[in-house]
Amino acid sequence: MTNLQKNEIVILIENEKIRLGSYAKVATKCEVSTATISQMINRNWDLIKPEMWSKVGFSLGFDESEWQIAETMGYRKVANICTDAKNEAFFMILSSPAGRGKTKPLEKYYELNADNEVFYIKCREWAKREFLVELCKSLGIDSTKHYVHVDKLGTKVSEFFNQRKGKKPLLIVDDAGKLKDSAIRWFIHLFDENEDNMGCLLAGTEYLEKRIRDGVRLKKLGFDEIESRFGRTYLGLIGTTQKDAQLICSANGIHDNALQVQLFKECNPLKKIIQTREGNQSIEVIEDIRRLKRAVKREKLKLQYN
Repeated sequence: MTNLQKNEIVILIENEKIRLGSYAKVATKCEVSTATISQMINRNWDLIKPEMWSKVGFSLGFDESEWQIAETMGYRKVANICTDAKNEAFFMILSSPAGRGKTKPLEKYYELNADNEVFYIKCREWAKREFLVELCKSLGIDSTKHYVHVDKLGTKVSEFFNQRKGKKPLLIVDDAGKLKDSAIRWFIHLFDENEDNMGCLLAGTEYLEKRIRDGVRLKKLGFDEIESRFGRTYLGLIGTTQKDAQLICSANGIHDNALQVQLFKECNPLKKIIQTREGNQSIEVIEDIRRLKRAVKREKLKLQYN
């Protein structure tokens, strides 16, 4: 069980304590000792077995049957990128092939930081007006009472973030590569009006990087300005290592080490060279995490019917 899952169970314990009146009553409901509940809420987790976490979680409505996120190398990198973008008021781009594991960590970061001026939108194939209307909606800005000129919509969004500049707000734009050129160019204005006061992360597939680089090369309107404001840097994810795969398996109920390794190999990992402090290192990674997800779900179904 991951620390993310444990944190969610601790939140359930705290909520149940408010409902029932004491931690002792929570322990009674979960059929565990008060000492166990105390260790959980005080983060003395080293000696608590996964089975005990499952027992308490089940009693309080925590559903392990849903797909659980593990704290993989990719998850930590995405979280660190978001934190850097927020704390340093950076405009950044995360561009990595589909299946590398971008969206779930981004959604989780938003979920865990929703009260910390972090905002998230997942894009479709929107032009500027469509995008700004949907962005206003996600920010709670009413733009539906009467027709609002598209530039006014952009101003409303910019003002929304400017009003929060002391708290360094962060806007996460997922699947940004699906946006039309007019919507992409709007981020020039967002940067100019909020430089050093907010962070913005555009996330998408490798097409997002290719599209911006090609736009710069072909001298398309606004693309050199966009690349400049986002630091002319494209961050990426390497894929799922064997250690990551085992963490994912454990988080989703597959605890047998041999089976974990078997599922990793089944996904045809590729060798890649990465740079470390000790120099270049060759590692094996799964390029599409969805293959592993299907394999894990298949094995869980086998366990149910055996």
